[in-house]
Amino acid sequence: MTAPFGSVAQALWLALPVTLAGLTHVLAIARDVLPSLAAIRLDGGLELRGRPLFGANKTLRGAIVMIAATVVWTVVFDRLQRGLGLDDSIRFIARERLGSIGLGLVLGVAYILGELPNSFVKRQLDIAPGAAAGGGLRRLFWAVDQLDSAIAIVLVIGCFRAPPLGLVLTLLAVTLAVHPIVAALMVALGLKRRIG
Repeated sequence: MTAPFGSVAQALWLALPVTLAGLTHVLAIARDVLPSLAAIRLDGGLELRGRPLFGANKTLRGAIVMIAATVVWTVVFDRLQRGLGLDDSIRFIARERLGSIGLGLVLGVAYILGELPNSFVKRQLDIAPGAAAGGGLRRLFWAVDQLDSAIAIVLVIGCFRAPPLGLVLTLLAVTLAVHPIVAALMVALGLKRRIG
């Protein structure tokens, strides 16, 4: 066993399964995995004021792939952590409180739910899925697009253990670095029109 890990290592440990799940989702889109689920919108086609609740980009395939992949990657990282003999503190939430599958579910569901309020607001402002906001809202929505799911994850893990400020800031910094990289990959693959 090594000495207990600090917030940076814990933040990376929490971020990696979700990041790899995001890349798994990119691969699922590129390979058109589960196409019938890609046609099922999370908002069920419901509208408010003549506008979709979340839009066509929030699909059942996306939710299922992100949640399932986050579970798989969390289990992989848990096994890796134990196999390398790393101190359990790297996990941040003790395995006794939340097993590998449970933590993966929590992280995956938080990620998906974290994206929905932003999508809802953008649809109500007539910003098309995948399009940038105009004018003064552009920078605000860019920041929210990068951080919405990370903030949801912080809120959800806070239900199990209060995260220290260092962990929160590191998670947000990792998200700001990784999210545009994944978006750039999607643009390169023709799956998305813009990075930011």
